[in-house]
Amino acid sequence: MPLQIRRGTEAERQSAVSLVPQSGELVWITDTEQLYIGDGTTQLKTLSPITGYTDEFAIDAVGQALSGGTHSGITFTYGTAQDAADRIDATINPTQSLTNLTVTGNTTLSTTTISGTLSVTGKLIADFNGSIHADDSTLLVDGVDAKINLDGTVKGNIIPDVTEAYDIGSSSLKFRDMYLSGTSLYLGAAQITSTGLVINLPAGSTIDGEVIQAEVSEEDAFVRDLQGSVFGDDSTLLVDSIASQIVGNVNNTTTTSEDINAGVVILSGQGSTGQKAGLKIVTDGNADDNYDLITVNCSQNDVVGPALVFERSRGTPTSPTAVVSGDEIMGMYYFAYDSTDTPAPSASIVVTTEGTIGSGIVPSKMELSTADSTGTAIVGLGIDSNQILSVKDNTVAAGVASGEVDDSAAVDYLKLNVGGTEYAIPLYAIRP
Repeated sequence: MPLQIRRGTEAERQSAVSLVPQSGELVWITDTEQLYIGDGTTQLKTLSPITGYTDEFAIDAVGQALSGGTHSGITFTYGTAQDAADRIDATINPTQSLTNLTVTGNTTLSTTTISGTLSVTGKLIADFNGSIHADDSTLLVDGVDAKINLDGTVKGNIIPDVTEAYDIGSSSLKFRDMYLSGTSLYLGAAQITSTGLVINLPAGSTIDGEVIQAEVSEEDAFVRDLQGSVFGDDSTLLVDSIASQIVGNVNNTTTTSEDINAGVVILSGQGSTGQKAGLKIVTDGNADDNYDLITVNCSQNDVVGPALVFERSRGTPTSPTAVVSGDEIMGMYYFAYDSTDTPAPSASIVVTTEGTIGSGIVPSKMELSTADSTGTAIVGLGIDSNQILSVKDNTVAAGVASGEVDDSAAVDYLKLNVGGTEYAIPLYAIRP
């Protein structure tokens, strides 16, 4: 017969409270397949199984349990009993969603999608593909459009790592406006500063190669041909560069050594209603013998002196045409303010055309008029195109033509003042 030893289940071993196996007695647990050897003093339920059951057996047993279980997204691989590996390997499916993943040591992950926050303690070394946001959700790097967002994100100086190596913008891609709150702008070694609304250029600055100088004297002033229109501070057009005309009202005042304010007013227009054309000299003060409103100086070695020239035509300034008889060539009109503080005509010198106009031939006459006691302008002296001087007197009797003398009328006189002495010559004495 075979040798039989004490045997039973693990439950029976645990329930055998008072059983103490004899020294050397064998006890076989049938359901766990473990063997115990009694020492004569220790209860069976507290004995340890015999040696020779190693950790590898336990790993193999755990591996079989893991492999036999139901898992999602993870695969376990283990060796056979008593193998040299003494380990269980686990592989995670990369498409599996994990709630929490803690990685320690040097770990390499293939394509991984993380939904939520990835917290890394230490250094993350990787090629990054995607957008970057600040803690306040500000977009810093736009991974979709491949752009770096600088709108409100620059918190410090922008300094290149190499001097004079990079540009801001290009000839084809330009920035629009530049806003600087400081008072200096550096271009190379030059510094442009500002004081309030004024730009200060450094000494020696040029415009198209011409040096802008401080006007310490007239010879040191900036001299340059300028091209373009000129506007006043109120946007009034003063110089029209397109039409090549001075069209604005210029009212400048200056103080002379005699403390007399003088200015020049240029009135635009071509004689249409409400407009005047010409040059008006405005003075304010008491002119004396040492003060000239207009001085024309001409220094030359021939007999020709300075001249004041009046030109008259019809048509337009760019396409002038011939005048006709009766056109006024020039006029000098004298006005004075009357008792109602209104300018009133006082005298005039007028030159008009007279007769047939030909090539190089423009007959003319000149008349000098003064205002009488009633304010009426009366021509007193005239020179016609035949160089005949006529003295016109309006005191002759009615029905007598001007320039003639009626013996029956009161005697008319031509009065001359020579050296302070007045001479009266009867007009009938010089009749034709």
